[in-house]
Amino acid sequence: MLRVDGNALYFVNLLHLVNERFLKFKRTNCGKVIMRIDNVGQGVLDTLTENVCRQIRHVFSIQDWGAVHASVGLHDTLWSVALNRIPLHARFKLINQVMVPMFASGTDLEMPLVWKVPANVKVVFCVLTKADDGFVSVEGNWLFACDQDKRGYRLPLPNLHDDCRICTGAFDGDQETVIECVKKSLEQFAVSKWNSDLMRTIEQSQKFFRFQPTKETFEPLPIQGEWTGLCSKVSTALFERVVV
Repeated sequence: MLRVDGNALYFVNLLHLVNERFLKFKRTNCGKVIMRIDNVGQGVLDTLTENVCRQIRHVFSIQDWGAVHASVGLHDTLWSVALNRIPLHARFKLINQVMVPMFASGTDLEMPLVWKVPANVKVVFCVLTKADDGFVSVEGNWLFACDQDKRGYRLPLPNLHDDCRICTGAFDGDQETVIECVKKSLEQFAVSKWNSDLMRTIEQSQKFFRFQPTKETFEPLPIQGEWTGLCSKVSTALFERVVV
């Protein structure tokens, strides 16, 4: 039996997949609608659930990164980790007393700075995994930014494709467990260097990622202007699975 209420799974073109004579609806005393599907073959049910994903929060935690959430599909699982920081192993330059990235430079100082995610920005690192023949494989990593309404954006960073798939370099993505897959992906993300590949305009990056030199460290500065104006919007089927 499938419940249809505010937290229900969505079934696309349901009545096109299952003849109406198979569907029976009943309203409960609390006002919720219960839908029963009778006399439906397994092939129809497989088609019905092929693109349906179930979101599960707080499946496990990764040390130093926090909770990991899941969007479980029929063939794969998308794991989401909300980030409070982005490690920036890149080249930087001091301009008007502000340290800003120079991703395309070959001469400026290379530094491992850490950008702290501000409260009005949500950044999510995603890992897509598939299980096969006794091991779990990483099918890709993505880096999304979200606003308060959960609209997706591509950050003004290099090494990001238009759909926010991130290039972090080669690493062993075949592991025995999904926990190891997510852990290895985050470890690679933390140590990989940012270069000029897939770079757009450096001006947007330098307004977004800014650091104030102090005697002992470099403190992140506020983003110049409205942050969404420095990013490009993203709307993909995979982003719809992200658990924020």
